[in-house]
Amino acid sequence: MGAWAAGIGMGAVLILLGVILAIRLGTLVPVPSLGLPGAAITALCCVFYARARDRLPRTSRLIVNRGPGSLRSALSFVGFILLVFIGLFALTAKPTAWEDPALLQTLVTVLAFLVCLLVAAIIVPATIVGRSRESLRSKAANDPRFRALLEQDLATWRDPYGDAGYGPL
Repeated sequence: MGAWAAGIGMGAVLILLGVILAIRLGTLVPVPSLGLPGAAITALCCVFYARARDRLPRTSRLIVNRGPGSLRSALSFVGFILLVFIGLFALTAKPTAWEDPALLQTLVTVLAFLVCLLVAAIIVPATIVGRSRESLRSKAANDPRFRALLEQDLATWRDPYGDAGYGPL
């Protein structure tokens, strides 16, 4: 679900980039060229997100996640990336760059786009992964069809790696 949510966010970021570039360049060409693929990615990922939300997680295969696994770790990772990016610009920019309003406006635009990109690609999936157990338990408590699927799976489930309790919960 985290990957599909990231795809939804990335599609929205593409649409936003098309609009920002259209405003900055003074032409409407970037809107359809970035907006249409962004809308297609968003729509496709929405369909797969809804599909993944209504299915039981597959406990037979091991999924490895190398990204942050909670909101706190995602925020610290994004903060580090932004700190490095801003620090590199501050160290490499000429002193006159800080006085040029057009350059500062471009920098602020690039920084805002980078923040949107980092939120969509890192913070949103990490938040979903960090809340996955609570989300699954809440879905089981509120959706009788999903709870029946869990109970059906519990009857045949065995831990492939040891003797732990029921895997998804």
